[in-house]
This record gives sequence, C-alpha cells and structure tokens, in this order.
Amino acid sequence: MAVGHGPRRTTDVPVLSRDQMASITDVARLAGVSTATVSRVVSLAPYAVNPATRERVLEAARTLDYVPNALARGLHKSHVPVVGVIVHDITDPYFAEVVRGVEDAASVGGFLVITCSSDRIAEREHSYVRLLRSMRASTVIFAGSGLTDPALNAELAMHLNAMRAYGAAVVHCSPHALGDAEIGIDNAAAMEGIVVALANLGHRRIAFLAGPASLYVSHERLEGYRRGLAATGIGSDPRLVVSTGFNQESGALGVDALVAAGAPFTAICAANDLLALGAIQRLAELGLDVPRDVSVTGFDDIPTAAMASPSLSTVQLPLKEIGRRAFAFAERVLAGETPKNDVLPTTLVMRGSTGAPPAEAAEAAAIQRVPTAVVA
Repeated sequence: MAVGHGPRRTTDVPVLSRDQMASITDVARLAGVSTATVSRVVSLAPYAVNPATRERVLEAARTLDYVPNALARGLHKSHVPVVGVIVHDITDPYFAEVVRGVEDAASVGGFLVITCSSDRIAEREHSYVRLLRSMRASTVIFAGSGLTDPALNAELAMHLNAMRAYGAAVVHCSPHALGDAEIGIDNAAAMEGIVVALANLGHRRIAFLAGPASLYVSHERLEGYRRGLAATGIGSDPRLVVSTGFNQESGALGVDALVAAGAPFTAICAANDLLALGAIQRLAELGLDVPRDVSVTGFDDIPTAAMASPSLSTVQLPLKEIGRRAFAFAERVLAGETPKNDVLPTTLVMRGSTGAPPAEAAEAAAIQRVPTAVVA
C-alpha cells in the first residue's frame, strides 16, 4: 500500500493569517521533510536532493507562498545578497546606464540592487556606506568619482575595511582617494584624444569646461585636456579653463564665464555630455552657430547625445558594460578571488557639433559680436 502520494487534505496546509509569512518550518511540515532539506532545495547552491523530494518541497513552497529569508541567509553567510550602487545623481543618464548594467548582471544571481544618490555631498555618501555596512550588504559599487574630501575619505576607508573584513566586495568605477578604479576607463587618454581631434580640424583656441574641482575624475580629464594641447603644440591659456558643475545649467554658465573672460575661442571641450549640451543651448541663445562659429565636444555618449541638434561629438563609454563588469568583479571577490583591475576601451565619435574653425576674419567677428554676460 502506497502512502503519502495522494492529494493532501486541506487540513494538512497550515493556516496563516493575512500578514503572517510562511516559515521554513511550515514548508518542511507540509512537504514531510526536514528543514535542512527545504534549505537545500530553496538555496542557490547545487545540493543533491532526490528529484521527487525536491518537487514536493517546491510544491509546498508554492502552496504557502514561501519566500526565503534573505537576512537569515545573510547572517549564516556573514552578508546578505544586496548590492548598493552609490551614484552622484540617478537622474543623470550616465549613472542610469551604469546602474542598469549592474542590475542586468546582479539579477541573474538573485541579488537585490539598491541605488543611492549622494548628490556629491560627502556626508550623504558616508551615511549610505554606513547603512550598507549595518545591513551587511555583500557589495558596494561606487559608480561615480571619489570626492576630494580628506575627512570623508578617512571615514569611508574605515567602513569599507570593515565590510571587506566580513567578506563584502568593494568596487569603484571611477578614480578615488586610494587610486584607480577597479573597473573603469583611461579618462586622461580619452580626453587627450578628443582635444587632438579638434586640433586636427584646425582649432587652436580650445576652451575647456572642466566639471567639479571636488571630483578626482575632473582632475584626470583636465590632465587629458592639457596633454592634448601639449601634444599638438597649443599653448595653455588659463582663461579658457572653467571649473563647473556636471549638468546642463553649468554648461550654459560655463559659456557665460568664457565670454566674460574675453579670451577668443573656436571650440569648447566639455568634461561630460550634459555640460556640452548646455553649452550648445547657450551658444545658440547668444547667436552663435554650432559648429559654424564654435565646435563643441562632450564626454560619455549618453543616449541623448546622438539625438541632439546638432548631434554631439563625444567620447563613447561602454556605460552598461562598466556596470556589468563591476558586478562580475564583485562576484569574483565574493568567491574568494583577487581579480585584476580592468580598463575598458573608449571610442571617439565625431558628429555634427564639430567642424573646421571659421576663417580668421569671421572668427574675430564672431567673438566680437558675443554680448557680455553676467555669470550667476
């Protein structure tokens, strides 16, 4: 006589209140197995379990709408399957692309991705890292550049070292206080390349919107701009370098600052695409045509760069791939490996926002007709 293979009576199913979640004990009782067997079945590890028993456990879990307790599993493993991605501003398309890459890779392994916008405020970034540490998150990924804030960096180092001590992975996608990114690009070389491209078009008066001085990545891109000038024999003019933010409004203000400085320019090289797009808009308001009067370049190749009018010449970064590789790097760390840093390639994309500079007479006339602007 066979027993235990017929349909279960409804009285076999534990009665749970609406707000009560089923436990592993409830699943084990309904499936007629031990809690250890249930744990083996619902975990991601390849434990050997009899196929019929596995199906019985899965059926019981479905019946009870059982959800494994990630926190409890994390306590057993010393960390929970949570990936904290710290960005400067999630509304910035650059960070949205990187985070999507992290999510694409992390979801396969059952990790929850939490995005934290710091707004480049040191205290907020520190509080996020402290919270992720308190959660015993398995991974923290810094999608944006490190801040040049000694006090913050000392606090971060303390918390990140504590996270590494319990087995967590820490990954940087941009330069930071302790050095190069684990997964990143060569910012200086890429910026040098776009300056050289402008020089090859005939430009000798190339301005630079440098981004925030508080970011390590801005320093690297400024270094690339200077290397590009040196490589093409162009002298440096400090009036053509403006420290800015990293948004479109800052690009417009950067143009106003260049105009107020009184130094002629035929090209503007921006440290990111949002700056470049803001600069193009402001130049149009001032009656200057891009690229006939002024060429403009960006950096990052965010999705809107190709759709702008004119389309933006820029340095294309593999943003989603940076995110995917950042999580892959973290997975290897979590597995006990010591992976090497990875520098991803970039591509120079010349589009409609760049061209040859105007003739000398036209150039002089163009600069003279720019109205004096007040920088807010």
